[in-house]
Amino acid sequence: MSEQPMRPWRHLRFACELANVARLHERLQEALQAVATAYWDATGEELIVTSAWRSLRHCAALMAGFNREQLEGMYCRNGYPDYIRDLLATRERQGGVLSEEDAYRILCQRREGYISRHLIGGAVDIARPERDLPFLLTLLAQHGFQALDEEVFGLSCIHASHRDVPTAIVRE
Repeated sequence: MSEQPMRPWRHLRFACELANVARLHERLQEALQAVATAYWDATGEELIVTSAWRSLRHCAALMAGFNREQLEGMYCRNGYPDYIRDLLATRERQGGVLSEEDAYRILCQRREGYISRHLIGGAVDIARPERDLPFLLTLLAQHGFQALDEEVFGLSCIHASHRDVPTAIVRE
């Protein structure tokens, strides 16, 4: 996806690179703005986006640092992709350590499975709000997002992927 001009965001702050925000899919941008406005109107709290579009190399760096439970919980919700088996097997062969470069090589060579809608501009991570998490989750669902509270994996954010953004395998 090519970089788009920045839209005028309201009730949103970004704790990530603005160039990565500009690469978000238009459908996600529209829905995210609607969620932020409705949440602000009800609570007076701005939402903070902590991650937007990501490169495959960035995904590899994150995945290299995740433990088994995090990898399986975040990437195996719809089956158990071969690349997760390969990441875990490589880590085990290397005494419990997985380098970013090894993770990147595995992700580039995978035979199946998309990794993350972040790669196509179809997902954002939102900092856990201070005021009303259940209401935010409801709003996200109402606006076409599938949301996952990643606190169960030790990450203080809500992963929100938009259902209307088609998935694709990215091999950068």
